[in-house]
Amino acid sequence: MNKKSSITLSLLSTVVMSSALAGCGSGQAAPSKTVPSKSPVTITFWNEMTGPYKVALAGEIQQFEKLHPHITVSDVVVPNDAALEPKLLTAIVAGNPPTLSQMNPPWATGFIQTGSLVNLSPLIKGSQGFSLTPFYPNLLKPGKWPNGDQYLLPFNLGAAIMYYNKNAFDSAGITAPPKTWTQFAQDATKLSGSGKQAFAITLVHTYPWLAFFDQAGGNFVGSNGMPDKAAFSSHGPAVKALTLWSNMVKNGSAVLTHGYASQTDFANETSSILIGTTGFYPYVQKAVGNKFTLAEAPLPHNVRHATSLFGGYLGVFSKSTASQQRAAFSFVKYLTSKAGQVYWMEHSQGYLPVRNDVAQAATTFLKTHPAQQVSLSVLSTAVAEPKVAWWDQFSHEVLLNAITAVLINKQTPVQAMHAAYQQAVKLAKKDGTYQ
Repeated sequence: MNKKSSITLSLLSTVVMSSALAGCGSGQAAPSKTVPSKSPVTITFWNEMTGPYKVALAGEIQQFEKLHPHITVSDVVVPNDAALEPKLLTAIVAGNPPTLSQMNPPWATGFIQTGSLVNLSPLIKGSQGFSLTPFYPNLLKPGKWPNGDQYLLPFNLGAAIMYYNKNAFDSAGITAPPKTWTQFAQDATKLSGSGKQAFAITLVHTYPWLAFFDQAGGNFVGSNGMPDKAAFSSHGPAVKALTLWSNMVKNGSAVLTHGYASQTDFANETSSILIGTTGFYPYVQKAVGNKFTLAEAPLPHNVRHATSLFGGYLGVFSKSTASQQRAAFSFVKYLTSKAGQVYWMEHSQGYLPVRNDVAQAATTFLKTHPAQQVSLSVLSTAVAEPKVAWWDQFSHEVLLNAITAVLINKQTPVQAMHAAYQQAVKLAKKDGTYQ
């Protein structure tokens, strides 16, 4: 979270905790166990689904409302994370949060501490015909807290993969996409020159770089929730991943772009390698058109096969009524059901299913959508961002700035990670991770 939302969370802790304690003693809201009512109920769903994803979500809502005619879903679109998190915090403090919202797991830490989120475990256990067994375990984990309670369920997720220009690879004599960091650097050199840099780097978010950090065996957070000093060390995984990218920029085989200009560079053939999630797919496919053969592959690996996970989870807010909570959970069940996830993957054309029983039911779709096929092949190795409260601000401000400073040659990887560690410690102390 940013500085503004960090301040708001402090206020949230004071305002919401007092009301939660007054209401139920433990600060943990429990949904009603009464018999579900069929009286009309409206639930509000805040989400970031814009563009083709808004159309896909509208289809999901339409199908759900046909199956549940007494439930109306009010779809409220917020542009992005930067707008959604502070909007949620402000709404919670004001006492009028939505019934249901998309969110990133790190945000939920504060929400849970203040009793603002519904514990979904009792609803899951009491729901006939609904089980977490088909869900990918590594996708469920970010929504589960240390005591085993499931507060969030995965919804719109993508795994980082490599998009590449097959025509350019063929012209350079490269017969297959790189499988290791060494091959990646060598191939990028072959693909560069004459005003072209093979690898166009996107740093709107940290997840493209985090995939390489994960491959180097990295984990920024220790088992106690505090910054892991080893991850930041001079010979640690962060420095290794930064050095790889930095060396490529220095030798002219990679270029740091602004915003999503990397997609434009790729479509214009001034670069031939692009790293992004399946969320990139509809945009890249449209931009490339018939200019060249668009191909996809898993990311090259280092000490382990890994990729980064990016996207949102679903959480229900405890301020809503019991009937709204039940209705919201019914909607969550539908969105994460096999049928809901098949529809979501096929119509959003960018996100992945969160269940392992979807691929078999979508074989026809996957034959003509290689990006999803490749992403599904690496989904079991996807690593989610840490869910400690200090991570969000660290990732969006500290880490992003550190990576940029290295790539524009203002700091060495060692210097950048030394400074990042100091700032991570300060953030952890500020949010109470250090006791």
